[in-house]
Amino acid sequence: MISGLLSHFFAPESAGVGTDAAIKAYHHGKKLSLKSSLIKLITSAITIGTGGTSGREGPIALIGAGIGSSIAEWFKLRESEKREALAIGLGSGVAAIFKAPLAGAIISAEVFFKRDFYIETMIPSFIASVVSYSVFGSVYGFQPIFSANIPPFREIGISGLIAYGGLGLVCALFTRIYINTFFTISKFFKNLPLPEYIKPAVGGFFAGTIGMLIPVAIGNGYGWLQLILDGKVNDYLFTLAGAIGVMLGVSFTIGSGGSGGVFGPSVMIGGLIGATYALFLNKHYNLNLHIPSFTIVGMVALFAGAAKAPLSTLILIAEMTGGYELLVPAMIAVFISYFLSGSKSIFPSQVDTRLDSPAHIDEFGLYILERLRVKDYMTPNPITIHPSSTLHEAQRIIAENMIGGLPVVNGKKLVGIITKSDIAKVPEDRRKFTKVYEVMNVNVITVIEDEPLSEVLRIMSVKGIGRLPVIKDSNSKEVIGIITRADIGRAIREWGRYDSR
Repeated sequence: MISGLLSHFFAPESAGVGTDAAIKAYHHGKKLSLKSSLIKLITSAITIGTGGTSGREGPIALIGAGIGSSIAEWFKLRESEKREALAIGLGSGVAAIFKAPLAGAIISAEVFFKRDFYIETMIPSFIASVVSYSVFGSVYGFQPIFSANIPPFREIGISGLIAYGGLGLVCALFTRIYINTFFTISKFFKNLPLPEYIKPAVGGFFAGTIGMLIPVAIGNGYGWLQLILDGKVNDYLFTLAGAIGVMLGVSFTIGSGGSGGVFGPSVMIGGLIGATYALFLNKHYNLNLHIPSFTIVGMVALFAGAAKAPLSTLILIAEMTGGYELLVPAMIAVFISYFLSGSKSIFPSQVDTRLDSPAHIDEFGLYILERLRVKDYMTPNPITIHPSSTLHEAQRIIAENMIGGLPVVNGKKLVGIITKSDIAKVPEDRRKFTKVYEVMNVNVITVIEDEPLSEVLRIMSVKGIGRLPVIKDSNSKEVIGIITRADIGRAIREWGRYDSR
């Protein structure tokens, strides 16, 4: 309740998933203030401190992004530099809380896109992440967040690598279940007819009830993962119930509008799934899989699929464990999970590539029009005229509709086009008697509905024309629409305001 009230009245952007709020601000040029960072710090501390199923990484991502964004505002940097500062702040926050400076730097370039990379942030993010990690470590220590005795890579063997491939498949399946559960519960709370500041309290009640039944789902749960790594938890039914409990707990806690993050719970679910997988195979198939190794690889494999951030998670596994023994098994599991987990991300504000981001619209110019189709921006069922009509009639229709020309159609078939300049060539006193077919242009340039707008613009520029008839196909010549320069301009403006598609 306290978290909901603070978020609702002081910083609405601080509610929900912190990382996603930062991603949305990046793509849509929204400012993140220090006030929102401060509120996020308080509300997340309340949520996690009272046992809410949430992570520290999401809140620190938003806090770091807010600090970066504010510094950029103070120094009056360009828009592109403001985006970079936001991304660098996000990455350096994650670098400190995970004690993983290299992974934090990479995540600042990777987390905004599902299939792209923001390379411009890399060098400054390396510096910021090292500083952030150093300051944090000087207070809380530089040891990895998990301690485990990982056997050398040479002891894994071919059968072990195959087992890690199976873990990737299992993590891909649970990633899909996790994401669908989270968004189904989020949608339920979005449609719930209650004040926004009450919803986190309702979600907290359900999360607390789950925590009573499944203690693993209380707080960030890293202690339970350490118990598994220490060999003190060996019941696969317990770990499976824990994974389901965390999945439901974070969905109710964050999906209801509570403050926190999904970074930590995603790692938690993955670790529990990895432990469940290895414990089950060991018990029922007499295998000798190393439980801590599968737990750690499960952490990063599920997170990579959920966050669509495979590269940073591969680095994360080395920094979390203090070694590279699990790098090859993690590569197998991470990329299987990433490719088979579907297109959905736990961060709904992520876009596929820079080409899909409004923040980068000015960088691509004509490439944007390559993705847009004539059928989505043409005027359907355009006004036409019969070839036997008079020029006087054509002139009247053009004037009344304030257009530059008319397609000439016989039946449904396009036979020509008549423009104001064609009519102007005929003396006014003869226009009542001259037929359209006598002066129309029969060499009509047309486009089909699936043509990209970039091709339409190229034709218009080369030919010096402002409108083109749209035909169904080259054989029938049936006119189904008209596309103009104004329509192309509208397409670019609408795409630039791309906010909720």
